[in-house]
Amino acid sequence: MADSDEEYIGDVTEDEDLQGSQSAAASRAKRRRKQRGQAEWEVSRTWETLVEGADGTISSTVEGLLEAGKRKRLLRDTTPLQRGIIRHLILVLDLSQSMAEKDLRPTRYLLTIRYAQEFVREFFEQNPISQLGLLGLRDGLAVRISDMSGNPTEHINAIQALRTQDPKGLPSLQNGLEMARGSLL
Repeated sequence: MADSDEEYIGDVTEDEDLQGSQSAAASRAKRRRKQRGQAEWEVSRTWETLVEGADGTISSTVEGLLEAGKRKRLLRDTTPLQRGIIRHLILVLDLSQSMAEKDLRPTRYLLTIRYAQEFVREFFEQNPISQLGLLGLRDGLAVRISDMSGNPTEHINAIQALRTQDPKGLPSLQNGLEMARGSLL
């Protein structure tokens, strides 16, 4: 039986180890693999370690091995790691002339504004101590809608102020990405 990298090497007994350098090399390879650490499913078991139950099956031994694995997992240190929970996000909105199309009701522009407001509310509900900034793309430029802050009402008011403006020009994604990068530094 071969795995993806090399031939499978089972447990080597002392008698087999004495048979020659090839067996000694196999033993060294096994020890190296063990030192590197392997996944649980890569642990090799031999038939000698299995014991038949009173009914002549090995199911009780297999169940015992599964229970031992469960106990080992339960005893493992499970203190949660604290990951970076403060997020910094720049939301870039398209404010170009193409957003005036009416394929979405009432227009793409007004629908985007409504969804952006909902996004800001949900973002701060899920990430209360995070920071958000808003940029818009219009006339080939990136315009700052609101600065990076943790105040959702400030962002929502800035988005609502966009309703009075009409979309115009072409968007420049490059300018938007450069301004967002500058805001995050």
